[in-house]
Amino acid sequence: MTATRPAPRPSLARNVALLPSPLRPLHGRRATPLALPDNIICFRRSLATDLNRPQRGRALHHRFVLILSLATAATVRMDDRNIRLQAGEGLLVFPFQFHDYIEPERAELNWLFVTFELLEADAMLPLRFHPFAITPVIEQLAADLITAYLTPGEAELTTLLLALLLTRVRQSKSTLRQNQKPQGASELVSRVNQLALRTGELLSAKEIARSLGISVSHVRARFRASCGVSLGRHLRRLRLEKARGLLRLSRSRVFEVAEQCGYASIYSFSRAFRVAYGISPLGYRHGKRARHLAR
Repeated sequence: MTATRPAPRPSLARNVALLPSPLRPLHGRRATPLALPDNIICFRRSLATDLNRPQRGRALHHRFVLILSLATAATVRMDDRNIRLQAGEGLLVFPFQFHDYIEPERAELNWLFVTFELLEADAMLPLRFHPFAITPVIEQLAADLITAYLTPGEAELTTLLLALLLTRVRQSKSTLRQNQKPQGASELVSRVNQLALRTGELLSAKEIARSLGISVSHVRARFRASCGVSLGRHLRRLRLEKARGLLRLSRSRVFEVAEQCGYASIYSFSRAFRVAYGISPLGYRHGKRARHLAR
C-alpha cells in the first residue's frame, strides 16, 4: 500500500493561493544582517521568595532578562520605576539596569526567565520599561524555545527561536501597556548609567554631578536612596559589567577592553576584575568557571 501524504492545513492552502507566479523566480528578498542572542539561559521561578535569588538586593549585570509572567502578578523595580507585571504579560530588563521584585500577589507564581547577551540593542529600545501582552504567538514560540533549550544539540535552534521570539515581542508594540512613571522627579539612575556608558573615561562623582546640574552631595544622597549603594561603587561595578559584556561579545583584546571601560592600565583592570569575579579577564573570555559568576 502506498502511503498518501496528508492534505495541507487549510490556513496553509489559503496562504499558498495568495502567492504570485513570479516572472523572475531567482530574484528574491535579501535578508538584512541579524544580531543574534548568545549565551542563553532559561529558568523558572515558582515561589515569590525565589524572585530575588541568587543575589539578594537589586541585581545589575550586562545581560538582557526577558520575563514572562504566566501566573501571579508582582512589581518589578527597574532603576527609578516600579512596574506592575500582571499575569499574561512580559517585560524586558536591559543590561545595566538595577532590578528586583516586590509586592507579589501570591506566594506561588509561574514566571519564565530567559537571560541572554546581545551586541546590538537598538532594536529593543521600544520595549524599555514597557510591559507587553503574551499573545498566543509569543506563548507558542516560548514553548518551542524551552523545548529546544532542553534538547541536547539544539543550541543553534535555541538561538534562532529566541531571535524570532524577540522579533514577535517587538512587533507586539501595539499591545504595549503604558509604563509607570519614575518614582522621583527625574530618572536619576538611568541618566547616570547613560553618562557612565557613553564614554570610556573614568567619570568621577563630581563630573556626574556637573553633567546633571546638581551638587555632588545631592547626587550621592539621591542615588543611594534610589539604589541602596553608593554612586562610586555603582560606577566601578558598571564598568566591570560592561567589560564582561565586551569580553563575551566583542573581539577586542583585553587591553582594548580595559581602555574602553576607563582603566588606566591592563594591570589595574585585571586586578579589579579578579577581585570582583574571582577569575582573570582572559579566563572569563575562554569560558572558565569562577566562584562569583553563577548568576
